[in-house]
Amino acid sequence: MLIASIPQAHQEDLMREMISHPLVAMVRYNTGMDSAYSPKETIAGILKYSRKFKKPLYIDLKGKQLRIEEWATLPFGPIILNHKIKVELPAKVFFRGDDWCELKEVVDGRKIYVDPLPKYPVGRGQAVNIIGKNLEIEGFFTENDYAYIKAGLDEGVERFMLSFADSLGYVRELEKALFDGSSAAARRKNFELVLKIESQKGLDFVKSAKVLRPYILMAARDDLMIQIGGIKMLKAMELIIENDPGAICASRLLLGLEQAGQVTAADISDIKLMQTLGYKRFMFSDGISRNHFEKAIEFWREYISVYPA
Repeated sequence: MLIASIPQAHQEDLMREMISHPLVAMVRYNTGMDSAYSPKETIAGILKYSRKFKKPLYIDLKGKQLRIEEWATLPFGPIILNHKIKVELPAKVFFRGDDWCELKEVVDGRKIYVDPLPKYPVGRGQAVNIIGKNLEIEGFFTENDYAYIKAGLDEGVERFMLSFADSLGYVRELEKALFDGSSAAARRKNFELVLKIESQKGLDFVKSAKVLRPYILMAARDDLMIQIGGIKMLKAMELIIENDPGAICASRLLLGLEQAGQVTAADISDIKLMQTLGYKRFMFSDGISRNHFEKAIEFWREYISVYPA
C-alpha cells in the first residue's frame, strides 16, 4: 500500500495527478510547507480531489519538530527556531543532507548561532535536527498546528500524523487538541492517528508504552537516521514493526532518483528488505513525490508486479 505526499496546494495539476493515480491508496499533506491559502482553504482544496477519488487524507502535524521560523540572513542575523530549546554544548545542527554545523550558542531559547555557516540557504519552514546531550524542546504545538487541526476537524478529516512522537504526554496533548470540547469527540473511534518515530527518545517510547496499540507507528527514516545514525537503523526498523505489524515505512525510499535521476539496485534491495521485515505500507517523501512522481510511480508499478506490496 502506497501513500503519496502531495505538493503545495497551489500546484493543483500535480496534486490531482497524484491523488487520482490508481496505485496511490492514501495521501499526506505536510503542514510544514508554506501555503498560498489559509489552512481551511488549503485543506478544502485537497479534499476536493481526495474525496472525489476516494483517497483518504492524512494531515501531518509538525508539533515538536524543529523548523526554521524565518529566512536566515547569515551572517547578519541568527537562525531562529519555531520552539525554544535547551541543550548541552557542544552539539551539532543538521540542516540538509550531510550539511551540519557546530552549535555554538543558544540565545533566548530560539536564536541559534553555528560555525561554520551552513553550505546552503536556510529557509523558512526548513526542518533541522539538533544532536546533543539533554536536548529539551519547549511546548508541543505551534499556532500553525492548531490552525490545521481546526481546519481538518471543521472539514471532517479524521486522520492525522504526529511528528517526532516521543512521549505519552505529547500524544495526550494531541488527543486533547482533537477531542476536548470538540464535536469530533463523538467520532473518536473513527480517528486514525499515526505516531511518527524520528528519534532515539521515540524508539524508547515505543519500547515502554503499552498505550500505542490504538495508534499506527511510522518509521520516519529521514530524521530517524540523522538522529540515531545509520548503523542502528536496522534494529530500529525491526523494533517498530515488532510493536506494530501495520507500521508505515516512510522516507529515504528511492534515493537514487534524487541523487542520480534513476532507481538503483540499492533502492530495490532497501524496499525488499523492508518487506522482509514485515512492512506492507510505504510512504513517498515530499521530495520524491514532488520532483520525481512520474518515475517513482512507474517504478512502483513494475516493482509490485514482482514483489506485491
